[in-house]
Amino acid sequence: MKKLTTHFVGLFLLFAGIQVSAQTAPAPSPCRNNPLNRQFDYWVGEWDVYATGTTTLVGHSLVQDVSGGCAILENWTATNGQGDGKSLNYIDAASHKWKQTWVGSGGKVQDFVNGEYKDGAMHFSAEIVNPKGQKLQARFIFYNQGADKVRQYYETSADEGKTWNSVYDFTYIRKKA
Repeated sequence: MKKLTTHFVGLFLLFAGIQVSAQTAPAPSPCRNNPLNRQFDYWVGEWDVYATGTTTLVGHSLVQDVSGGCAILENWTATNGQGDGKSLNYIDAASHKWKQTWVGSGGKVQDFVNGEYKDGAMHFSAEIVNPKGQKLQARFIFYNQGADKVRQYYETSADEGKTWNSVYDFTYIRKKA
């Protein structure tokens, strides 16, 4: 009887150990192997950011792959001490399009929608309200310019897209390890 009890206790511990390890093992992320979730990976990294076409440093950015590959988090620090913030970029489950939510240190929150990677760039759109209360259309484009360079271009239109005005034009240069 003692041998049989020891055998059952051993089996119980074996199965309990397997069950415990199965419960504590991290679940595989559904996003890691989804090509749609990998479209914006070119922006992941640590960057020095310049006004495009100049040597004027405007900020630093740490862009991270987070939440098991289901999102990209930007941590922005402006060199002038203003405009620090974070953006969370992810695929909207309903539309299968990228979204970006920006939250700045000054309290500004902006949602960019309909993100789509095409022609070597991630394209977002938004409707914003300027300080005068006027509704504007906005376009936000991240050009993939190779392994160590991304151009971020933001523009708005007050006339339903007939003309566009540049808000800023930045070039991200990957920091060397």
